Amino acid sequence: MRHSTMRWCLPLGARGSGRAAISLRSLVLLGVWVLMDLMGRPRLRAANPEPPMARLPYVQASGPDRVHVLWRTEGPIRPVLRWGTRPDRLDRVVGKDDLVVRASLGAAGQAVPARWQALRTPENLALPKLHSAPVGTFQYEARIDGLEPDAVGYYAIFDGDRRLTPESADHRFRAQPKAGTVRPYRFWVLGDSGTGREAQRAVHEGMLRWVREDGRPLDFWIHVGDMAYGTGRDVEFQSRFFESYADTLRHLVCWPAMGNHEGHTSKGSTGIGPYYDAYLVPTRGESGGLASGTEAYYSFDHGNLHFICLDSHDLDRKPAGAMAKWLKADLEKAKADWLVAFWHHPPYTKGSHDSDKEADLIEMRHHILPILESGGVDLVLTGHSHIYERSMLMDGAYSTSATVAENFILDDGDGDPSGDGPYQKRPGLRAHEGTVQVVAGHSGAGLGRVGTSPVMRRTILEHGSLVVDVNGDTLVGRMINRDGLERDRFSLVKREGGGLVRRLALPWQPPEYKAPSKEPKTPHPPPLDYRVLIPEGSTWSQLASGHPQGTAWTRAGFDAAGWADRQPPFDLGRGRLKPANPSSTTGRPSLYVRREFTVPQADKVTELGLWVDYADGIVVHVNGQEVARANVGRSSGRNAQGVKPREDSGFVYLPLGPAHRHLVDGVNVLAIECHAHSDGAIDFGLDARLWMED
Repeated sequence: MRHSTMRWCLPLGARGSGRAAISLRSLVLLGVWVLMDLMGRPRLRAANPEPPMARLPYVQASGPDRVHVLWRTEGPIRPVLRWGTRPDRLDRVVGKDDLVVRASLGAAGQAVPARWQALRTPENLALPKLHSAPVGTFQYEARIDGLEPDAVGYYAIFDGDRRLTPESADHRFRAQPKAGTVRPYRFWVLGDSGTGREAQRAVHEGMLRWVREDGRPLDFWIHVGDMAYGTGRDVEFQSRFFESYADTLRHLVCWPAMGNHEGHTSKGSTGIGPYYDAYLVPTRGESGGLASGTEAYYSFDHGNLHFICLDSHDLDRKPAGAMAKWLKADLEKAKADWLVAFWHHPPYTKGSHDSDKEADLIEMRHHILPILESGGVDLVLTGHSHIYERSMLMDGAYSTSATVAENFILDDGDGDPSGDGPYQKRPGLRAHEGTVQVVAGHSGAGLGRVGTSPVMRRTILEHGSLVVDVNGDTLVGRMINRDGLERDRFSLVKREGGGLVRRLALPWQPPEYKAPSKEPKTPHPPPLDYRVLIPEGSTWSQLASGHPQGTAWTRAGFDAAGWADRQPPFDLGRGRLKPANPSSTTGRPSLYVRREFTVPQADKVTELGLWVDYADGIVVHVNGQEVARANVGRSSGRNAQGVKPREDSGFVYLPLGPAHRHLVDGVNVLAIECHAHSDGAIDFGLDARLWMED
């Protein structure tokens, strides 16, 4: 069963508990979703491909004379890309012989579903391999050559003569302008977005709405990393990046930087992993800039802008390292009017990370920034810290200890054209005339703040992204929040006579940050798109008196003779939920339930989660392995200790973190134990449904 809209299940009424049946935080969350229904606003934005498509087409690695289109299918097709200068005249063809085809057909020792066994032919096994895509996945990479700079084209994907993509002008591309071309440009910047949750959707829609109302479209976009939480797995890329941004990816190139979460499964030293399968970036200077020979770091030109992407996660950051040497050589070659650098770990931040305490951040500040500022960098874009921070015009703050602003701020105004005025520089790329630092790690993940960096002019703790306009001698950046509202604006202007370097001994300082005394606990947001594996009203096996022996009850093959067949909610007659077995009314209540569920292909599962109402503590197992617990301190079963009263009530979403590691193709077992916090507890019970992120 597949849900294109969410199902919301209200908890049953309280019965002698003295607590509201719906907690305030659950009510607020549910109210937001209900309000979106009433407004006719779609909750689900993920674009799930229809078979045989497994990943919808997206454009990559553009240059003045070329662009690439990538897509995936379940099983092989006869791949054909047709393109042309009009959406109704696709008269040019890129066929199989001009495509790169990659495949995932099972690694050594990996079980291969029967439906894909026949694909393990010598020809298919000789194809370049996808690192860890679901078995049966084929990826196609088509290069369109011979374009004119700035040329617009349209494309469609075919399986032989059968069209797989709809007739739509949205499937289009635009070649990059010739290097040095001066005209208005607009690009979008976001980071730390890849959760597949409502905040990510809202940030994307807020940006699209603002751009639409402003009237100037985007030219391309930049992602500064952590686009696929939690470990950058292939299936996380699919559901939390490609499906979330499908409408934008199909016609705008995304230039990526690898974050630490992608770094769990992808390695910059080898260029192997789901991150490197997902993207194509220039390695031989195809899009301008100096050839790097690696996709871990690269550069490109877009008109009169030069961009540099670095790997701040797992490569040597020292001046003698290969990346820093390439960076120096690239800067010597750069002749653009504007220089923008981007990577993941911020040199300055006091958001959810502290740049004065973490080695990755300190090293980027100490080793890499001196090279960039000597090369005349104008704007540095980073993420990692889940906050929006934007600096004053600054230069030279490279300390490995606490960051200070004194003598490193060149202009301490707000940079706003309608406020203190824009920051001023001289034309061209000139050493040490000032840089603006932007931390844009606020595009979907949970927000956080530990303080205020003294070099920051704006610190905003809310979800959003950055839109940057460059028009001739003027650059303007705007932070657009999740509601499509402008929350910060800054500008750089490059003109003769501007940019007199003054190092301020006593620059403006931001107010001291005072952390709230107690942050309210917020519920973990559920995925936007999911399938129900164990629905409401399902029958479970339940043990309501005593405790099971050992842990065999959590695994497949367990003989549940003597267990009752029951439908939730369960509460032994002692709590606020409907009684299931009123015979057990003495001692500290505990109960155990188990149920089988089916997963056709385990390597396609992004996340399992419970939509669950419980009191007081639960421990959750999948195929004999613990995958989550709440309000139980340690141990399990009859030895469960440290059970705490649940502070709220009602249904919440509980992600089953590592559950995907323990799944098998076919039948699996979900087992849940529920414990009251004391012998006299009456507010006790369990009601659970199992969801799979789709």
